Amino acid sequence: MRRTWTAVALVVAAAIIGASVLGAQALADDRGDNGGTTDKTITVTSTASVGSEPDEAVVTLGVSTQDPDSATALGRNGDTVDAVVAAVEAAGVAKDDVRTTRLDLGRRTIHRRTPQEATVFVADSSLEITVRDMDTVGDVIQAGVEAGATSVRGVRFGVSDPAEARTEALDAAVRGARTKADAMAAAAGSTVTGVVTIDEQGASQPGYRYAGDQAYPAAMALTAEVVPPDQIQTQVTVIVTWAIG
Repeated sequence: MRRTWTAVALVVAAAIIGASVLGAQALADDRGDNGGTTDKTITVTSTASVGSEPDEAVVTLGVSTQDPDSATALGRNGDTVDAVVAAVEAAGVAKDDVRTTRLDLGRRTIHRRTPQEATVFVADSSLEITVRDMDTVGDVIQAGVEAGATSVRGVRFGVSDPAEARTEALDAAVRGARTKADAMAAAAGSTVTGVVTIDEQGASQPGYRYAGDQAYPAAMALTAEVVPPDQIQTQVTVIVTWAIG
């Protein structure tokens, strides 16, 4: 009887142990555990810039007219804008590269607290002109001013097709991220084994603005020399998570 009881006890104990092992393995599978280890990663941020030669300039010209009569002020403004457009087109700008970006009409009091105090209506327009020949930027500005533009509100140089520069910057940024990850992994006694995720934080290509953001009188434009920058920088930032082992 004692041996029979012992054999039965061993069988029951083995069954319990087996069930416990299977249960623990099932729980580990459900949780995604892998022998109690976790994936090892390194996350780095990398920024790269690529310079491109500017191939376009966006010139903003202003036209301001005033008159005691609102319709007259607006009509004079329209006539002057038409003359400016014709002049810049004659200077080599394509028709599709000229557009009106602003048209305002408001009332203003002039010569306040003087015997000449009066109320007039002021019509104000802005023209955005894209110049694709860098050698003619100054000529286009002068043509517009001579035709009646009353202010130059900025010259912004840029690149007409930024895709190529952006691709080069992305390539450089990712390679920079790999260099950082290799150095960090080596310092920790490990190696990079692959990419987990890549996240682009955005690309920027700020235009180079000539003469600041403030408008300056048209008379100054007749003597101003417009010199484009040598390079326009396209900047890209990426965040890359690398697996290490």
